[in-house]
Amino acid sequence: MSSTAHPIQTGGDRPAPAAALTAVPATAPALLELEQVLDTFRAVNHTAKDVVSDARLQQLEWVAGELALAIPLGLTETAGDSLAELLAPDAVQAYLVYGRGGFLRTMPIVSTNPTSFDTTERVRIFCLEHFARQARIPFEAPDLPVWGLRPTVSPLLADAIGNHLDKVAGQWTEADRPDLIVRGLAMWAVMRDVLPRLGELEAMRLDDLEFKRGQWALTLVRQPQGGHRGQEPEPETVALSPDTGQRLVDWMARRAKLPERLEGSTPTHLWLATSPSPEIGLPLHRRGISRWYKKVADAVQIAQDADGVPESDLVPTRWETMRRTLLAQEQAREAS
Repeated sequence: MSSTAHPIQTGGDRPAPAAALTAVPATAPALLELEQVLDTFRAVNHTAKDVVSDARLQQLEWVAGELALAIPLGLTETAGDSLAELLAPDAVQAYLVYGRGGFLRTMPIVSTNPTSFDTTERVRIFCLEHFARQARIPFEAPDLPVWGLRPTVSPLLADAIGNHLDKVAGQWTEADRPDLIVRGLAMWAVMRDVLPRLGELEAMRLDDLEFKRGQWALTLVRQPQGGHRGQEPEPETVALSPDTGQRLVDWMARRAKLPERLEGSTPTHLWLATSPSPEIGLPLHRRGISRWYKKVADAVQIAQDADGVPESDLVPTRWETMRRTLLAQEQAREAS
């Protein structure tokens, strides 16, 4: 049986609950309108990921979260009144200043300099334009900063990943080597030859591989980045080294057995999940690739720590940072 509700007593010996004494501020109208715009993007992402991808939705929600933190800091007197006011030039400029200064971060960072990179500000402006376009609000876009990449580490550190994978693989005979290790050797070999981004690696299919005139080649579609955004992506075929070709042959032999336990159609993706994943035989997504690489990089860092390697020289644990490191190495080699 439910008890009868009683009003909070302001007098007497029993104090009022703390929750009753706390005033909860109302959500700013601008944020309510922004949430409606986000709901539209979420719906499109659910049905048409080629229009609003998972990565793009994550960026849009991230910028919306920063705007929610920025309004109480004081963008303009009317920034919270409506989405149009929030996207007005003065409010946008104040938001970018807060973001650039690191005042909207919700997670600690290793760097002692909390300011954002120019690439981050470009993402902020890009998302603000999307909000305005969807809400049909006039938007005066600020000038975009010059495109720049995050600094990379020494190219010599890239060899540490390959050496670690070879060392781990050497603990097994070729016949007994786990599928996870065989896939890792092939994936890293493709990384060294092709330099794919996570999304490009995830999208690779069996038909993208071709053996012609005694050499393997891989075709992929690189998505335009940085100053090349807006250009039409075009297929690119990269000739693979004999070592990479052999590692892919080894992986293909293992890969062919993985989907046997699945019901329905067989995946055409080049990279499939292996044991100990519960999704054995299913396509390997970018998060799975990222987690695999980080686990390998963490093991390398532990070995580097034991050898007294300075923290600044540890291998990067992000796939994209290592990819850019290898890219810088290749560009330097071509220039010389």
